[in-house]
Amino acid sequence: MNISTSKPKVIGYCRISTDKQDAERQVGEILSYCEKEGLGAPTIVRETASGAGDRPELEKVLAGLQEGDTLAVWELSRLTRGGVAALFTIAERVRKAGGRLLETKSGTVIDSSVAGEAYVFALGLAARIERDMISDRTKSALKARKAAGVKLGRPEGKSKLDEKREEIERYQKLGINKSATAKLLGCSRSAYLHWLTKENVK
Repeated sequence: MNISTSKPKVIGYCRISTDKQDAERQVGEILSYCEKEGLGAPTIVRETASGAGDRPELEKVLAGLQEGDTLAVWELSRLTRGGVAALFTIAERVRKAGGRLLETKSGTVIDSSVAGEAYVFALGLAARIERDMISDRTKSALKARKAAGVKLGRPEGKSKLDEKREEIERYQKLGINKSATAKLLGCSRSAYLHWLTKENVK
């Protein structure tokens, strides 16, 4: 898909979670808004993606944005399921490209205007609060587990390589040297050699 042109454009991004869902409601809302506001006919980009996974079509859109372009979505939640921090990152990318982010459901515009700056500031503040709350919850949970006598961390004597024994044996049968095997396992050569010694594996 090639959406790059020299003329400012409107790109309507519509995401659904599964193939069974219908994106046409989002498409209709975006088309109706653009017509009502005189924005012209948008280029519609559809994507099927669930959870907080990759959005290859959205990434293409963001990478191709130019000065004056508009990224329109029915709801901002269509852009990401990664929370406020992820939405803040997307909004910043749009602004840095000289474009604007438009939510047609509410008519919210995020750009370089005072209102747009304020919205991005609010998103950034919310993202920071969100991160701090997650951090506090994690610390509280760890503290509670420690107070309850639960030993934290990997059990004594256990190694992450224990779970990769079959993989290690396969590499050995293939005759792969120890340095290369350590790289394939994602550990240092010394850690791998220590594990071999501990497990009495040659």
